[in-house]
Amino acid sequence: MRLGIVTDIHNDHVTLARALTLFRTHDVDQVVTIGDTCDAFAPPDGADEVTALLSNCGAMGVWGNHDFHLCRAISDLCRDRFASATLDFMQQMRPHLELDGCYFSHKDASIDPHDVEQLWSFDDDSLDLRSRAAAGFAAVPNHRQFIGHYHRFWATSETGPLEWNGSDALIMRPRERYFVVIAGVLQGKCAVFDTFSGVLQPLDCGLQQVVE
Repeated sequence: MRLGIVTDIHNDHVTLARALTLFRTHDVDQVVTIGDTCDAFAPPDGADEVTALLSNCGAMGVWGNHDFHLCRAISDLCRDRFASATLDFMQQMRPHLELDGCYFSHKDASIDPHDVEQLWSFDDDSLDLRSRAAAGFAAVPNHRQFIGHYHRFWATSETGPLEWNGSDALIMRPRERYFVVIAGVLQGKCAVFDTFSGVLQPLDCGLQQVVE
């Protein structure tokens, strides 16, 4: 199965459209969005286009800290600011998602995604992704975990961090466990993961990289 992974879109429908174009050229079977698809704290411009694009391609996904309030109990303020079709799509987002053995969540699997405070990061100055990965490994048995939130490419196995920053493909061995952070669409990044071969291919969906 070939999975097209996007995260941290934050209403950026223009860059998302480029990512989806790349996914079509890579014969993606399923698009997965792993949080902060829309941004409840920013002007709603672009949110309708983002959800329309994702709905049209049958995307599945999880919620993050910036779109939590569009996916759970929707406030009257959010109902006034966002179109009903956008809210209907966002209500389909899940706390986590498992596809073909892969575990997807916005932050690591150890946090409670129903607790919005845990979805936020208050420790950015002392961020320790190795600790977050260890917590994720302990929380679920899946061999391949993918998260967003941190706006970068980063990966580790159980034996330690990998010398990988998204500049080339990452090959995951069948019997090893991996914890992978995916960079955001807002940074012009997305990725394709082939669950059969174990190859994660980072892609650049910046303006200069994608040609129809």
